[in-house]
Amino acid sequence: MEFLTTLHGHNRWLIILFAVLAVITLILNRKDPSEYKKNTRLFGSIYAYALALQFIIGLILFFPKAQALEWDMSALRIQFEHATTMILAVAIAHSAAAWKKLDTSRRIKNTLIAYLISLFLIVLGVIRIGGMSLWIGS
Repeated sequence: MEFLTTLHGHNRWLIILFAVLAVITLILNRKDPSEYKKNTRLFGSIYAYALALQFIIGLILFFPKAQALEWDMSALRIQFEHATTMILAVAIAHSAAAWKKLDTSRRIKNTLIAYLISLFLIVLGVIRIGGMSLWIGS
């Protein structure tokens, strides 16, 4: 379990990296929306799938922690808030697939908004569970 906890903690940096790369490629793609560039799709897919994997790891870690805390809801409140925030982030990041059939300009705009919202939720969720020290060090 310690390995999964460490992986879950460090993996957030890769997710943030791919989120930022996806956002940058979307912004660059907005300047020339004539085609949906390959890198835009690639970074977006990596971001969405890495985020889903991160959520699964978090879900695996949640139940042993809940049992260790004897399902004390007051102690688990922050973990539930974190999990709920991350569910929303995953769902919003994956919503980009729903815009596949839109014209390229609208698809880029909607996907950019979705990725920015999901990125905000990720930062908010991590701050909620561990404070700013998880982002800037102790």
